[in-house]
Amino acid sequence: MGEAAPVVGPKESTWEKAAVNVQVLDDPHVKKREQDQLRFLHRVPKAALASILSSWLYFGYSFKCLLDAQAAGLSGTPLTAAWLSYALQLGTAIPVGTPHLLALSAMGKAKRQPLLRLEGHVTPSVDIFITYCGEEMDVLLDTVRATAAIDYPHDSFRIIVLDDSVSGEVEREIGKLRAQHKRMYYSTRGVKPKTHTKAANLNHGLKYVSGLPGGSSDLVAVLDVDMIPSPHWLRALVPHLLLDPKVALANPPQRQYNIPDGDPLGQVMDLLFDVMEPFKNATNSAWCCGTGFVARRDALDGIGGIPEESISEDILTSFFLKAAGWEIVYVYEDLQWGLVPSTITAYLKQAKRMCAGIVSTAAALRNPQARTMTREEKYGSVFPAFAMALSVYINMAAMVLLPFLLLSGAPLVAYSSSAQLRAISTLFLVKFLAISSYNYLATEAANFHLSILGLSMAWIIPYHFITLVRFALSIITDGGVPLFTPSGLIVGVGSTKTIASRIKMALWDHGFIIHVTIIASLLGGIAASFRAALQSGNTQSIWAELFSRAGWPPIFLICFEYFLSCCTPLSYSINPPKAMARSALMDRDPQTLLAYPNQQAKDPAPSVSGHIQTRKTTSGKRDDVNLPPFPSLSYTYHVKLPMS
Repeated sequence: MGEAAPVVGPKESTWEKAAVNVQVLDDPHVKKREQDQLRFLHRVPKAALASILSSWLYFGYSFKCLLDAQAAGLSGTPLTAAWLSYALQLGTAIPVGTPHLLALSAMGKAKRQPLLRLEGHVTPSVDIFITYCGEEMDVLLDTVRATAAIDYPHDSFRIIVLDDSVSGEVEREIGKLRAQHKRMYYSTRGVKPKTHTKAANLNHGLKYVSGLPGGSSDLVAVLDVDMIPSPHWLRALVPHLLLDPKVALANPPQRQYNIPDGDPLGQVMDLLFDVMEPFKNATNSAWCCGTGFVARRDALDGIGGIPEESISEDILTSFFLKAAGWEIVYVYEDLQWGLVPSTITAYLKQAKRMCAGIVSTAAALRNPQARTMTREEKYGSVFPAFAMALSVYINMAAMVLLPFLLLSGAPLVAYSSSAQLRAISTLFLVKFLAISSYNYLATEAANFHLSILGLSMAWIIPYHFITLVRFALSIITDGGVPLFTPSGLIVGVGSTKTIASRIKMALWDHGFIIHVTIIASLLGGIAASFRAALQSGNTQSIWAELFSRAGWPPIFLICFEYFLSCCTPLSYSINPPKAMARSALMDRDPQTLLAYPNQQAKDPAPSVSGHIQTRKTTSGKRDDVNLPPFPSLSYTYHVKLPMS
């Protein structure tokens, strides 16, 4: 991106002054929601601490038992199997423990974040970018219409559709809508890109609006093509930037309205937006979530625009804003609703793109703006890439090695006495209960469930592994990142009618033969391990022999979760959930064609419900958190007057 531009920090804003009115929402529903959120931030870090301490005790004592058994004469295959079993348990626990550490870092830092509304007609000006790259036309038009209908002074915002598909049809349709909404624009870079380079598209938009009458606006807002904003979207986010001059960006969670019943592929992102992001917000480490956000234009200009080194431009933007001294706020309110891929082919493409995007954030250090980052910030910029790669490599190794470990028929736990075995078993039970408590408390507010070991999405690991290999090769060969087409353009298993054709496509085109192989090898390994126990000749303690092999709870749980996870894509391919037409998920005005997701689409089933509108609360006696009074907000802020 050339030479590093001078970094513009929070104190260098040149906005004009105008009086604006910001109100705090304080109705009973909102207060209850705030109590639930504060209770969540108080309780879960304590459960995370218990989980981490119990894990340390278990692994520490298991390590001691291994050394004791080795000193007592254990050697050969049994010793190797015991060490490998220990390594597999520890390895699979490390990636899963990352959210626990995040929760622990928020201990004692719970703070009230009120829901705000910008009132009146004096508002900052906003350029709203809607990025498009060949998705379905009706999806784009629904987003554009909903954006044009937001509750915000019409002379204070512009809509710019940024078309990376260079589509004459899109230009014509936007031209028709412009007849009703004069402040709507269409722009394209003019050359159809080979990949969905959203960052470059947004940077083009930043340059484009600078040449419009009145120049660029105070703020920039971004919506993905499928994200339908709520009418009060801007009025809910903009106050967070006005309230604190150090805040460069405010963003809400991403919600989806076409999740199939039961969410068999785990596409709902409540774990990220209902658990992890609130903790990051409490520790002032929130990230930009990619869509639905509102940012200060001068803050983006100060970091040289949107970083283009990674297809996860949202994460890099967060790094560089923080390095420049800005803050990011996560606003825990449902303000946008979008789509998940409707086929397993599209979902796999999205998952691989996200994996490559996270790993490619390590390229942040190549950006000239990285010169302004401290050593800690540079470490932080590569941590997501490191954590993703570590998780993929560990789980891939575990999937490959675990069947061989079971096939060896050797005991999977080492101890020098029956007392040690009882102690190890007890410590594992304590660890199991602590992790179960954490999972319950961390997910009950969002009304979804985590598996005990967090391996329910392990079926996607082989694809992530292949992505990382290709990513490494692309860096070696041409210094770039893998190219990906938008997931909305891909047709997959869901459109194939017969079971035979779906199975064929799943096994060979999607590579699910890998999962069949993993399932078969796990079952074969478990059978071989039990057979070795029965043939051990120790008839007096046959149950102990079974218990110490495939029946050893830590290993059995890993096998069980890998097995269930690998069954997921197979069952989905054989019997995919019935996909509802998007029109059935929307409430549409026949006159204006304005459409919003209906309530049933927002909360299709208990397993994926639990957003703000239907959030569960803790059953039984509640230790209500007292909400301190929040000052009434009606100040003079640095903003531009509405554009003429």
